[in-house]
Amino acid sequence: MTPQEYNLLYAIYAWTVVEEDQVLMVVTQIEFVDMMMSIKQVLVYLQLYKNVSVHFLFGWQEVTDHVCAVTKALSKRPSRTLQDIPDLGFCVDGLWSGGVRVERSGRGLAQVWTRQIQQLNRVSVSMATAVTTAYPSPQLLLQAYEKAESGEERCGLLADLRVRGGAKERRIGPELSTRVHRLMTSHNPELVLD
Repeated sequence: MTPQEYNLLYAIYAWTVVEEDQVLMVVTQIEFVDMMMSIKQVLVYLQLYKNVSVHFLFGWQEVTDHVCAVTKALSKRPSRTLQDIPDLGFCVDGLWSGGVRVERSGRGLAQVWTRQIQQLNRVSVSMATAVTTAYPSPQLLLQAYEKAESGEERCGLLADLRVRGGAKERRIGPELSTRVHRLMTSHNPELVLD
């Protein structure tokens, strides 16, 4: 590019910037390709090293749509971060934790009771079913705890229940019996059950 062409281009550029929002640049194809490559390199550098994302928006409609999208994403961010925190001990994971439909007739309550027991760590479906078969409702289990004479008897109330499933038959055991007792009788919300 000769100095005269450069001066002419600069004069057109300076005049256009003052008068209008658009700039007319006359460049060769090679200069255009070089300019685009350098723009792409700058964009990659900004994204990788400075964590800056650049969006090219054309027109006010795209600008307003982008601002609305960013505002919406920022407004939803606090609730999404709360959903990602696994500190909710009562919120269990797994396919079976989707909830149970309970009808007005009471159908479904037995399954809710089984899942409540199953929320304890290291409690299988067969163990929870053994407890809920012996005591079909939480109220019946609480009444059995009240009838027990000593604290040891209350803690060991479920220990001898037989668990069906697998090749060999086993018992609930004193550890799970104590944890279920704590679950059902504790008034301390901060108590760790395991």
